[in-house]
Amino acid sequence: MALHRPAPAPLALTNRGSRRPAARALLVPTLLLGAGILTTKKLDWVETDEAAREEIREHLATTTSLDNQLRYLPGVTALGLGLAGVEGRHSRVDQVLLAALAFTLNDAVTTQLKDRTHVKRPDGSNFHSFPSSHTSVAFASATFLHQEYGARSVWYSVGGYSVAALTGALRLAKDNHWLSDVLAGAGVGILSTQAAYWLYPQLQQPVQKILGNRAMVLPTYRAGAVGAVLVVAL
Repeated sequence: MALHRPAPAPLALTNRGSRRPAARALLVPTLLLGAGILTTKKLDWVETDEAAREEIREHLATTTSLDNQLRYLPGVTALGLGLAGVEGRHSRVDQVLLAALAFTLNDAVTTQLKDRTHVKRPDGSNFHSFPSSHTSVAFASATFLHQEYGARSVWYSVGGYSVAALTGALRLAKDNHWLSDVLAGAGVGILSTQAAYWLYPQLQQPVQKILGNRAMVLPTYRAGAVGAVLVVAL
């Protein structure tokens, strides 16, 4: 299995050359995370969670389940394009492994944050509100589509992030999450996929140098622990 290395997409993290690409890549998700934290505070110059909830419940309340499917759509689209023969940034096998790594990282970070922050949902159903996992998955998925096909057409990126934003909006409209949950979820999702694109070569290259293209590393996450499985074709 060979890694294909065309020019990185605009948000791609890189560990080669200047640090500027990495800094630019971190800007948007860092701002989203910061906004998510700020909106939990009662600051005069920031729209608070409570104020945002009141406006949303008055004008946008819904009970749809569409958000459950939308969160995966950009990622499924990216993998579908690869299977259909549309050339992306990486080979089809690499795309699957990158997606697995991105979603493993995303699940690990989101789960840990939910457990540690212990924020009560606006509907009072449980204390796993911060950050929004639906939004996190949706933005991880959209960033994956952007990384693989954004350089081919900007509309792939626009479509992916529009679907992710709609997913977050529906979580608010259903009263499942606070505004801060959704903003932070978007930041975590983007960072998860960006981190996967930086980590993937670091994981694969040492193994393949020793065992050749017959080997690959698959990420795992179970019971709160992130790990990896080495697969060797005999």
